[in-house]
Amino acid sequence: MRKFFLISSAAVSLFAVGCTSPESVCKSGIDLACERAFECMSNEMKATEQFKAAYGANAEECKTKQYGTAKCEARKEYDEACTDGKKYDLGKASDCSDAKAAQTCTDYLDATKIPAACKEICA
Repeated sequence: MRKFFLISSAAVSLFAVGCTSPESVCKSGIDLACERAFECMSNEMKATEQFKAAYGANAEECKTKQYGTAKCEARKEYDEACTDGKKYDLGKASDCSDAKAAQTCTDYLDATKIPAACKEICA
């Protein structure tokens, strides 16, 4: 399950629309990941201690936890979301977020069905 969050948050933590700050891009991606986790995960999964430890008891608690973990408030540059000197692409991030939001829960939870744009955010 932790792997699910890492995959989904890596893919969507880079969401962006218009002229936004790196902090708001970070938070927007986490917002989507938390909302989708609580929407798509089974009630049985959400009731586990492992899920609660990683995500909290609801989407709002998840957001608060994950903002801190991702250090969204400290983000000053978009490229901080990338590794190995890669450049961050706001357009691909927005396309990724839109595609993730449009996915069925089955597809969203399937790590093999990550939208193509999500794999192209850092280039």
